[in-house]
Amino acid sequence: MIKLIIDSGADQNAWFSEKYQFGFLPLSIILEGEQYLDKEEITLEELHSAMKEGKMPSTSQPSPGLIKEELEKYRKNGDEVIIVSIWKEISGTYQNIKSVIDEYKKTHPEFKVALIDCRSGSVAATLIAIQVAEMIKAGYSFEEVSKQAEWNAAHISIYLTVNDLNWLVKGGRLSKTAGFMGAALKVKPIISVNSKELYSESVVRGKKRVYTKLVQKIKKDTSDFTEQLYLISHVDQEENAKLVEAQLKEEIPKAKTMIFEFGAVLAAHIGLGGVAIAALNQKPKTYISPY
Repeated sequence: MIKLIIDSGADQNAWFSEKYQFGFLPLSIILEGEQYLDKEEITLEELHSAMKEGKMPSTSQPSPGLIKEELEKYRKNGDEVIIVSIWKEISGTYQNIKSVIDEYKKTHPEFKVALIDCRSGSVAATLIAIQVAEMIKAGYSFEEVSKQAEWNAAHISIYLTVNDLNWLVKGGRLSKTAGFMGAALKVKPIISVNSKELYSESVVRGKKRVYTKLVQKIKKDTSDFTEQLYLISHVDQEENAKLVEAQLKEEIPKAKTMIFEFGAVLAAHIGLGGVAIAALNQKPKTYISPY
């Protein structure tokens, strides 16, 4: 049987956790020198509280031992595995997992495992994971599912805005120049991704305007494929995520939407108040609506 594994780069919510069966590779959150496994030793609420106190968290990758343990468990059960991982340009996790897989397959070459770089994080990774899970349930082959997942990863638009660029700058996810300009001008950035990095692609004055801009950009990118699930995520800002959702439904009547919270690892870098939106920017060969 094909099994899905995600890491801390993918956002989860109650709906996702209840609807799908999946393995989880937790990254660690580091607060004041202490290390905590995501979801096992620290909750989102605890992280948010620490951040509100002004503490700057950092993160570390899953241990090779933990990764190998997961591979061994599924191989012994006769499963094939598809792992959706956080973007290799913002974390060493993907390369860490790949190194363990390459080494593991030297002794178990028959074991089928595909590692998908989500080319971003947050709800982009979740969007890919949902389609992997739906295709598994529908009975598609390992090759079909992994190939479609790779295609989906290359055809996702994601836009993000944050309240304070310093979180991204301090975490090394955004240049100091971009962060300084945003703070100096007192504007809200629209952040997106290219093949190599997160970048501030435009700026907007005012919270309502920046959310409108997020929706306009995702609407333009997805104009040829509006009957899909658009994912919205936030860092301790559900009210603002709902504002984005309402605007999206008004602008794209056929769109289905769902709200998530940024997982602890990405919340640590995005900072309190972050809001993101993601969707496929082209219609894939295989797309299964999750509801």
